[in-house]
Amino acid sequence: MSRDRGMFRIYHCSRCKNIGYSQVESEDDSSRCGLCQALILHETGTVYAVTRQEAQTLVRDLALQSQMSRATLKGGAGRGLGVKKRVYNIIEALIDLRRGKPASIEEVMRECSEAGIDLGRAMKFLDTLESEGLIVNDGVHIMITREAWSDV
Repeated sequence: MSRDRGMFRIYHCSRCKNIGYSQVESEDDSSRCGLCQALILHETGTVYAVTRQEAQTLVRDLALQSQMSRATLKGGAGRGLGVKKRVYNIIEALIDLRRGKPASIEEVMRECSEAGIDLGRAMKFLDTLESEGLIVNDGVHIMITREAWSDV
C-alpha cells in the first residue's frame, strides 16, 4: 500500500474564499488554491494534516465554522440565526467543501442533525428554500442557484 508523502495544508484562500487543502512536503513549500490558483503560503495559525482523510475533516470543520462566523457577524445581537438560514448555510458550506459540486440530501440531513435541527423542520425548510428559488433539489442532490441570499 502506498502512503502519501508529506502533509496537507488546510487553507482559506484570500482571493476566492475557497476552503481546501493541498499536499506539501514541508511548511516552507508554497501551494496553489484548487479553484483560482492563487498562491497559498504558510502563515501563523496554518493547520496541517497527516492524512488525506484528516485534511478532508479539517476542511469540512473550517467551512462550517466559517459559515457560522459569517452568519454571526451578519446576525448581530438579535435572536440568533433562523433555522431556514442555518439550513441554507449548511448547504452552502457542503457545496463549498465539495468545490462547487452538489451536496447530497443525506449529507445535508446529517449536518442538520449534528447542528441540532429537527429533521422534519430541516425538510420543511428545504421545501421552502426550493420554492423561493434559492436551491434546486432533485431528490438526491441539492445545488444552490446563482441568486444571492437576500438579507431577511
